[in-house]
Amino acid sequence: MRLTKSQRHEIVLERLRSDVTVRISELADEFSVTTETIRRDLDELAQRNLVSRTYGGASTPTLNTEPGLGIRSQTLVEERQIIARAAVGLVSTGDVLMIDAGSTTVHFAEELLGFAGELTIMTNCLSVARRLGTAERFTVVVCPGQLRSTEDAVYGYETLDFLDRFHASKAFIGASGVHNGEVTDVDLRACWVKRRMIERANEVVLMLDASKFGMRLFSTVCDLQDIDYLVTDRAPDAELAGELEASGIHLHEASRLFT
Repeated sequence: MRLTKSQRHEIVLERLRSDVTVRISELADEFSVTTETIRRDLDELAQRNLVSRTYGGASTPTLNTEPGLGIRSQTLVEERQIIARAAVGLVSTGDVLMIDAGSTTVHFAEELLGFAGELTIMTNCLSVARRLGTAERFTVVVCPGQLRSTEDAVYGYETLDFLDRFHASKAFIGASGVHNGEVTDVDLRACWVKRRMIERANEVVLMLDASKFGMRLFSTVCDLQDIDYLVTDRAPDAELAGELEASGIHLHEASRLFT
């Protein structure tokens, strides 16, 4: 039976968890497709920072680099939209929210505009602040810090010190991977902010698309047990599902809620 594109992608990613590289010619023979089809597959995975393109194939991605927010926001749009929509269901009127910077949290901000209640929102993401600042019922507080234009966000000691002054009902964060009981990300400065928001919030909601399952990146954000809710677009495999259950995390599979 001919494999779908998503099935080919899953096999390639699984292969790279044990092999250093994959070759276009070998994958084309294995999947009974053209080399151009495999090349497009690898290019798409590279755009999502799931693989690094090499001459004639692909390798595992570097641990500490990823495309900027503008590029990331153009990939997995539907998946992030349904994740964001489901995450809004965890918000209650009167909540104080901390929202970190990232492509999924920007989608969350757009969906949050449809929430009718009053909220106080604290964020280090300028894209999030600009969107939510248009709603008079929301009080939006922007963290100070050093601007990183590629992320449209601020980071640094000023950001962390500012967050230390407040408490939140819930923190909504994104990440680049979850692996072996840890939530990970590529950007050390971003991880500092995520960790501080986690420390200051009563409950923590991790919004993560399924392509990040099994990904181990440069910096550890937190242990899985520090997360209260995982909102994702597709059910994890049995191993990760077991880790989530053991950590007491409430799993929200958004595709089941919005189909």
